[in-house]
Amino acid sequence: MAIVDISVVPIGTNSPSVSSFVKEAIEIIKKSGLKYQVNPMGTTIEGDLTKIFDVVKVIHQHLFILGAQRILTTIKIDERIDKVQSMEEKVKKALGE
Repeated sequence: MAIVDISVVPIGTNSPSVSSFVKEAIEIIKKSGLKYQVNPMGTTIEGDLTKIFDVVKVIHQHLFILGAQRILTTIKIDERIDKVQSMEEKVKKALGE
């Protein structure tokens, strides 16, 4: 199972606000059925890496349809093969809980 952090930045939208684009991206993630957490600087998604990549591709392409002229997508991937670890477990461990 993978934990993936994604951040999308639409460029060329004629507005400094990106919240409407972010909202659309989150809706796509919701519809995917994948577990996710929204944070102030991106969204963390947990699940099968192939399915996550498929969702990221849909998000990236959808933002062009919404009018972005350019999109900067940043992805960080943490995937373990030695054990299953959830987002919550990872945070608890980092906090020493």
